[in-house]
Amino acid sequence: MAKYKFTKEYGFRASAKMLYPYLSTIQGLSEWFVDKVWVDDKHIFHFEWQGEPLKAVMKIHKVNAFVKYEFFPKPEDTGKEPANYVDFHLNTDELTGITYIKVTDFSEMNDELELNEMWDNFMYTLKEKVGG
Repeated sequence: MAKYKFTKEYGFRASAKMLYPYLSTIQGLSEWFVDKVWVDDKHIFHFEWQGEPLKAVMKIHKVNAFVKYEFFPKPEDTGKEPANYVDFHLNTDELTGITYIKVTDFSEMNDELELNEMWDNFMYTLKEKVGG
């Protein structure tokens, strides 16, 4: 199945230092992004959305700057396609003080309207949590 790359930026009236834990820790992620999340002793993230389990690794990260989660293939995947991932980049506008989270969602999901709505809802929930 073909993959689709969705990218969108969201502005927050909060510092990168304040936002980063919401993107990189199990406690932070569970407050706005997933129903359940835990990390095992091999540093594998176990995510659950509406009863659907997914496993991922934090592929790369830089404190207060970015984090990328690369998902393990599902059993039905052939393994010949690049892995699905979600990437969060933080960038602060020095003039306005607004910190932008640039979301990149690379997966089989290719409905632009549905992706927009899903990420808008996620970011709305995150804004409610951080007050920004």
